[in-house]
Amino acid sequence: MSIPENTPLLTALRRRQLLNTLRNLAGFAVARMREAQLQEVASSMTLTTLLSLVPLLAVSLAAFAAFPSFSETRAALEEAVMSVLPLSYSEVIMKYLKVFSDHASGLGAFGLAGLALTALLMIDKFFVTVNRIFRVRRMRSWAQRAMIYWALLTLGPIAIALSITLSTQAIRIAAGAAGTGGLPGWLFALIQIILQTIGYAILFKLVPNCRVPFTHALTGGAAVALAGQVFREAFEYYITAGTLSSIYGAFVAFPVFLLWFYIAWMLVFAGAAITATLPQLTSGRFADSYKLGNDFLTGLALLRELTSARASGSPCVSELALSRAVDSYPQGIERILVKLSEKGYCAPVVLDEKRRETGWALLCDPEKKTLADAFAVLLIDPCNGLVQPAQPNVNKPEGPLFAWYREFLRDPMIDQPVAELIERLPVTDEKMPTVPRGHEPVLLADGRSSESRSA
Repeated sequence: MSIPENTPLLTALRRRQLLNTLRNLAGFAVARMREAQLQEVASSMTLTTLLSLVPLLAVSLAAFAAFPSFSETRAALEEAVMSVLPLSYSEVIMKYLKVFSDHASGLGAFGLAGLALTALLMIDKFFVTVNRIFRVRRMRSWAQRAMIYWALLTLGPIAIALSITLSTQAIRIAAGAAGTGGLPGWLFALIQIILQTIGYAILFKLVPNCRVPFTHALTGGAAVALAGQVFREAFEYYITAGTLSSIYGAFVAFPVFLLWFYIAWMLVFAGAAITATLPQLTSGRFADSYKLGNDFLTGLALLRELTSARASGSPCVSELALSRAVDSYPQGIERILVKLSEKGYCAPVVLDEKRRETGWALLCDPEKKTLADAFAVLLIDPCNGLVQPAQPNVNKPEGPLFAWYREFLRDPMIDQPVAELIERLPVTDEKMPTVPRGHEPVLLADGRSSESRSA
């Protein structure tokens, strides 16, 4: 019996499903943040920001001040800085920044180089942290990273200032055409949120050294921008209550500055965690990601698909096709495939260097290689003291479960060849997309493809 559309029961079911999805998203994002130890990273980034970003902004303001024609651009940059600070102390903090910029304008080449080096170290730490959140295995080369860092360091403040200048002029033109003296405050806040969303989305799209759909990056950017607006108002209410002023007195601007930077970094990293978690939610088994034994079961399913692909004559399978076949997400199966590759089951193949598209191919002989190594690397570590053999050289007896573990590994289900996965498990009728025969990259002895070696 089907449920009619727009009934209270169907509406309640949809609402519950949405709440469960949001709850799972929040849970997975928090788990990603804990794995990356973002609280400690945000604390260190707060201090690094104080030592690098503040001098960098001061130098940027000083550079704009040296050219009178850039007075509007400098004002736009100051407005951008003030827009992300609590209203009560933004003017005080900007006053100190202007004083700092006046002193920074007198720095020599070595002084500016020192400030630039500190800022580069901060940018590098941000890149490393975001890539850790996305579980990226291989960072960009130092040459590529140096070019990106230098572009951000030199062109970033100019791009921000110019975008705000153009948007401000557009708002003035719109207000003049409407015949009003100005636009309402909520519209300015909306434009600010949109600009911040685009900025964060660009970061979440370009910083990780992996494929990130722009819609996912845009979702994470919007979450950070909206949460930042809410936290800014809440933080404004907190500091105007007078608690910090009664404790720190005239020095209250400094702890406010540090506390706000800590909150801002936590929000940015939380947005990166949300962006990295979204692919999990698009897979049908996203709820299985943190269930016990999921890595082992997913690893068996991946070995089955790779064995089936080799038997069909197309040994190289794209990572996206594998994730769809096992109903998971690319980053999750990549982590499992890397562990399997360490045991000689499979090897990565670069399909498209520019698009950063990776595939995998079965490397072992499926008629001889058993599942014992997969069991050891994905489920029970043989180095566990409970299952370790005796070690006479260090006078250590065998683990209390060693005999059971040894017999368990001899079980036919564990000691069976990989090829029997196809025979024992039913194969779906759906044909898996593979790389066309004759176009597959050649695997090299080190597990990489000829394309990746030439690149």
